[in-house]
Amino acid sequence: MNRQILILAALTMSACATVQTDISSDLSAVESTLPAGSFPLVTGPSASNFETLFTDPLLRDYLAAAQNQNASLELARIAVASAEARRELANANRGPRVRLGGSTGIDTPVSNFDLEDDGRVSASVSYDPDVFGSLRANLRGATAREAVADAELARLRRVIQARTAQAYIDVITAELQLELAQDNFEFLGETLRVSEARFNAGDIARADYALSQAEYENSRASLLAQQLSTRESRRALADLVGRYDVEDLPIAAQLPTMAVSGVDLAAGAQRAVLARYDVQAQRFGVIAATADADATKAQTLPGFSIDGSLGGGAGLEDLLDIDTYLARLALAVSDTIFDNGADSARIAAAQTQIDASLVRYEEALRDAYREVVSALDRAEVFRARLAALDKASAAAERALELEEVRYDLGESILLDVLTLQRRVNSIQSSRIREEASVRNALIEALLAAGPVR
Repeated sequence: MNRQILILAALTMSACATVQTDISSDLSAVESTLPAGSFPLVTGPSASNFETLFTDPLLRDYLAAAQNQNASLELARIAVASAEARRELANANRGPRVRLGGSTGIDTPVSNFDLEDDGRVSASVSYDPDVFGSLRANLRGATAREAVADAELARLRRVIQARTAQAYIDVITAELQLELAQDNFEFLGETLRVSEARFNAGDIARADYALSQAEYENSRASLLAQQLSTRESRRALADLVGRYDVEDLPIAAQLPTMAVSGVDLAAGAQRAVLARYDVQAQRFGVIAATADADATKAQTLPGFSIDGSLGGGAGLEDLLDIDTYLARLALAVSDTIFDNGADSARIAAAQTQIDASLVRYEEALRDAYREVVSALDRAEVFRARLAALDKASAAAERALELEEVRYDLGESILLDVLTLQRRVNSIQSSRIREEASVRNALIEALLAAGPVR
């Protein structure tokens, strides 16, 4: 027995040994490919989340509803809970197993049946000392996968927030465009009436009258298309916030004012990209793959086990009598001396998973960097275009005022005023689209740059 105790102590002390691959150098090599300087476009203060990006209270209500009602987010939360349970299971597998049991039974005529005639109780303890770290590697892998699930949930939460804000902007944009389309349809109807009167009076040719008819019908088609676009944009917002009603969605009359004018990325490209949740998820994926490889390697090494039991047969009145029990302690070691290359193949397959996860991580870094630069570039271009359209809109409004004055003085006809009004509406329509694009581009830039740390 003393020898067995010594073996047990030796096995327990050797449990500190482990097979663990150092992946830090590979991760550093991938991350070192990122540019260390700032992004080419850095503007204004930044926002840490989308609730602070706009001041519109309706939009904030929709953002909160999306967090609570969106089905994709609920599934992501379930995935986090599942990953947490698997980590707890991996941790539980490292501890001992204790089992208690008892039985009683006899084969005798019913008239002689007595439960106290025969019985058995047993207690057993089993423990895997995890000499080569297989269980610890499994725990590291489960912990990394839980971190992946957490990062995926955080990433999806930001994506849902961004898409909800963009859907809200799209609805307002569609409503404003619908108003302009209805105005244009009415203006072209009036233009057609004037053209018809002038044609009947012989002031214009049939070709000019036919052109007015064509523009009127084209405006009708544009109005129908805009009505459909408005309904679809409302449905998209309702789906994000978990609602079925479309027409009852409250919407602001104007595009929301931006509380944040730009994205502050002065810390540099590398820090901004590495802060993204999707990049973090890929990084944890590399760690998980490495832990899986460590577990695979450890499983190819000799296996150790420690088992102990205490049991015996006795009547129920002897349950507390220690002399009726038999004790057993078993120490076992086993190893496969020939497997036709199966262990080597499993290790090689595990290594390919590490290689693949490193490639995915590197690809995620490149994609993230490109998305940030592109989003900031688009935001800057849209902002410049909006400034140009503001000037064009102001000039067109002034021209319309002057044309209305000329009409009041009898120096122009109603058709000229209506034609100029349509041009003003066309510029205004472009301005509304560009104003929405500026907001959407800012949202995309904040989403691409990752959370503020």
